[in-house]
Amino acid sequence: MIRSILANLRQRHALRQSVNGLLRRADDHLLEDIGLTRAEMESLLAARLPRQAKSEVYAVLYA
Repeated sequence: MIRSILANLRQRHALRQSVNGLLRRADDHLLEDIGLTRAEMESLLAARLPRQAKSEVYAVLYA
């Protein structure tokens, strides 16, 4: 159970790093390859999902 939580956190971190890497590049050809513009990618990053309450996050540990 803890392994799945850690795996999820690692996956989210890796995704964030790769997306930020795309935005740090001067050229947009990789973004164009996946069919997104720089503005669309930035708006996707800005639109965060609502945070879960701590009780929801840790409920898995007590189930």
